[in-house]
Amino acid sequence: MTRSVLAVADSDSYVKWAAATLDSLPDVRPHLVVLRTRVRPDDAQTTSALAGTRWAGSVLDDHSLLGLAARLRRTRPDVILVASTGPAAELVIRLVATLPYRPVVVTGLPGMSIPATPRALRFRAGADVFVVHSHRERLAFEDMATDTGVRPAFAVNRLPFLRGSAGEHAAFDDAPVRRVVFAPQAKFPETPEQRRAVLQALAALARARPDVEVVVKLRARPGQAQTHDEAYPFDILWDELGSDAPVRLVTGPLADQLAAGTALVSVSSTALLEALGHGLRALVLSDFGVGDANLTGVYEGSGLVGTLRDVEQARFFHPDRAWLADNYFHVEPDELAAVLAEVDVSGPVRPGPPVGGRRAQARRYARTALPLPRPFPSVRVFGRHGDRRLGRTGEVSRGAGS
Repeated sequence: MTRSVLAVADSDSYVKWAAATLDSLPDVRPHLVVLRTRVRPDDAQTTSALAGTRWAGSVLDDHSLLGLAARLRRTRPDVILVASTGPAAELVIRLVATLPYRPVVVTGLPGMSIPATPRALRFRAGADVFVVHSHRERLAFEDMATDTGVRPAFAVNRLPFLRGSAGEHAAFDDAPVRRVVFAPQAKFPETPEQRRAVLQALAALARARPDVEVVVKLRARPGQAQTHDEAYPFDILWDELGSDAPVRLVTGPLADQLAAGTALVSVSSTALLEALGHGLRALVLSDFGVGDANLTGVYEGSGLVGTLRDVEQARFFHPDRAWLADNYFHVEPDELAAVLAEVDVSGPVRPGPPVGGRRAQARRYARTALPLPRPFPSVRVFGRHGDRRLGRTGEVSRGAGS
């Protein structure tokens, strides 16, 4: 039986994951909408997030929480994929619990999710299925489910935008390194001094190796919303450095940067996994600590951990094959489709108690449910006559003297 699946996303990271996840599901009628919150993406972010999916170049319908409720009552999708940040996911699941019919509720996180956190589960309490992306993640979230009492069925699904697997990595990319891409993580490094140190190492590499293109793949341009805000954006810090080193700062789809001969550097970012999926070399920076506190603990034992000195010397690494199999590149088939076929939805959707209490939930509701100004024409407002195709991403590139 072909089932209808509606994904509800609210930020660029979740739009990317939702679109690719829907593409990976067999025998479904997929639909994707954006929830109108303060982290919704603009044109350029939406274009990047949808690249390579069936929605590439499309305009997504845009709904307030109340508008989403009306759509769900009208269209009655069989499955609702709650692909949203925690506070929004909590409200969407509570809304689903009020519907006059019983859909299957699926949720998950859009990238590497180690360490597992209780808030990730509590915000999504009431979901029938929680998608994780590796065997290690399932073990971590099953332990957390025991601690929190939030017990969805867990389905291990590869991150849908990753290529390759442990078995398919018989040959890594050993082409000479001709491009080094630094992929920022929103929260780490934490201080501006640490972030400047990263930029200075990249600048040193660019000066020492004119044969190597050095790129900072920005998470967002000024004014764009993100899943997690950056306190010290790298483009602003680069401008403050006033360096004349030939380092390019770019936006746009990461996949555009992952050609053969590329090495990717990060503190901890799902971008690292995308690079590994292409067979590329990578480097996880350890200068600011390694562990769950800065989301690098998952890379212990990967063979990828190094320092800023390695960046300056253009030393990058391929991952340990056993680590790949346990972390995001397993060879077993995805489980979500089978879990959806078997999950028991005979009872009602049961959201958990408000995370942080009712006052905190009321504040989240006010931020999510009340009408927002629409500064970005990133998505189509539902009900407006006609469609408008997205424009180009407006990629920003900066180098010496620009």
